[in-house]
Amino acid sequence: MKRLLVVDDNDMNCIMAKRALSDKYEVFIANSGKEALTFLENETVDLILMDIEMPEMNGKEAASKIKQNEAWSKIPIIFLTADSDPKTEAECLSWGADDFITKPFVPVVMNTRVSRILEVHDLRKDLETQLEKKTHQMEKATQKSLTDALTGLRNRDYLEKKLTELLSEGVKGTFFMIDLDNFKQINDTYGHIVGDKTLQHFANVLRDYAREGDIVCRLAGDEFVTFYPELTERKIAAKKAEGIIKSFGDKMTSLGFGGIVSVSIGIIAAQGGEEFKTLYNKADKSLYYVKNNGKNAYHFYDEHNKKIEEISTVVDLEYVSNMMEQGLTVKKGPFNVAYDEFKKVYDFVSRNVARKKQKVQVVLFTIHMTNKKAEITLEEVMDRWEEALVNSLRTVDTGTRYSSSQYMMIFLDVDMDNGRIVAERVIQRFLSRNEDIKDDMNVTYDIRTMEPEDVV
Repeated sequence: MKRLLVVDDNDMNCIMAKRALSDKYEVFIANSGKEALTFLENETVDLILMDIEMPEMNGKEAASKIKQNEAWSKIPIIFLTADSDPKTEAECLSWGADDFITKPFVPVVMNTRVSRILEVHDLRKDLETQLEKKTHQMEKATQKSLTDALTGLRNRDYLEKKLTELLSEGVKGTFFMIDLDNFKQINDTYGHIVGDKTLQHFANVLRDYAREGDIVCRLAGDEFVTFYPELTERKIAAKKAEGIIKSFGDKMTSLGFGGIVSVSIGIIAAQGGEEFKTLYNKADKSLYYVKNNGKNAYHFYDEHNKKIEEISTVVDLEYVSNMMEQGLTVKKGPFNVAYDEFKKVYDFVSRNVARKKQKVQVVLFTIHMTNKKAEITLEEVMDRWEEALVNSLRTVDTGTRYSSSQYMMIFLDVDMDNGRIVAERVIQRFLSRNEDIKDDMNVTYDIRTMEPEDVV
C-alpha cells in the first residue's frame, strides 16, 4: 500500500483528507512544515500533500528543503490551497510541485489527482531504472571491449585512446614498452596453460607497481605497455623498472620456472603534447636496443638511439677498410657485443678450443645493490662497469651484458687460476674508480673452464 503524508495546520482539513484517501492509501498527518521534515527523517512516503499557508514554516519553504535533500528530492508534492488564482498555481509548480488542488477539495478529484501523480511517478521510476540498467550494460560492454580477456588489463584500443587524450592535455609522464624474453619457450616446453598463467602472473606484477590513474595494458601476446602520468624523475622510473624485472624473476623462480623467461623494458619520457605513435615508436626502439644487448634489462630512449636511426646502410669498401685500419690502432678494451652475437663468438671459440686445446675461461660477474635507497640506479652502475672494462681487459677478450645486473666474459688463453686473478683485478679496479658508490653495492663472480662443444 502506498504511503501518503498530509501536511496542514488545520485539523479539519487533515481529517477530511485522511478520510478521503484511507481506503486506498496509508495516510500520515503533520501539522506544520517542520513537523513534516522531522517525520521524513524517520519514515518514507510515496507522496506529500502540502498546505501552502502554515505558521513557522510555510509550504513553499518546506517543499524547498525537501527538494534539496537527496533522499527526499524525488517524492512528488501536491500543494493544497484555497487560492484558485492561476498565478498561484504557476507559482506552486515553480516551487517544485507536481500538482495543485484547491480547497475545499472534492474527495473524488483528490483521489484522481493523487492516483494520476503516483502512476506518473512510478512510470518515471521504472524508466529511470531501465535507463540506469541500460547505461550500466553499455558501460560494461564498453569496458569489456577495452579490456584484455586473459589478464584483465586494458588493451591497445584503450591505451591509444586514453594516452592520446592525456598527451593532448599536456600531461607528462613515463612510458614503458615491455616484452617477455623467451616466452615462446614456455609455451613450447610446458604448454599454453602455463603460458597463460605466466602472462597473468606478469600482469599482477605490473599491477603491484602501478598507482591509481596509471595505464597498464597488454598489447598482444607477450607485449605490454605501462604509462605513469606525472612520473618525470628518471631515477624513480629506473627503480620501478628494476622492481618489475626482479619481482617477475622471483615469482617465476618460486613457481619452478626460473631462468626461462625474463623481462625487457624500453623507456621514454613523455613531455606532453607528443603524438601517441611518436612516443610508441621511440619506446619500441629503446626496447629493441635492450633485446639486442642481453635482454632482461631496461633502457631509456636517448640520443644514442637517434644515432642508430641515422646510420646509413650504403657504404663502400674503401670506407670500411679505412675504418678497420683506424680501429686497429686505437685501444678499445674488450670486444663488447650483444648477447646473440656473443653466443656466436662463444660457439666459434668453443670450436677452437676443441681444435687447439686452448685454455679459455667463462666468467659471469653479478652486481648486487646493497643499498635500496642509493641515488644511483642499477643501469647506471652497469654503464660504469662497461666503461671500466676498457682499461681492465684485453682486446682479445669478449663480453656481453647478460642481464640487468650481470656481465659475461670470455677470457682467451687463460687457465682457471689466472682467470680468477683477472676477474678479481677487474672488480678491484672498478671499485677503486667508483669510490662514490662502492658502499651501495658489491660485485661477485663465477668462473668455469670452457670445454669443447660447450653451449650457452
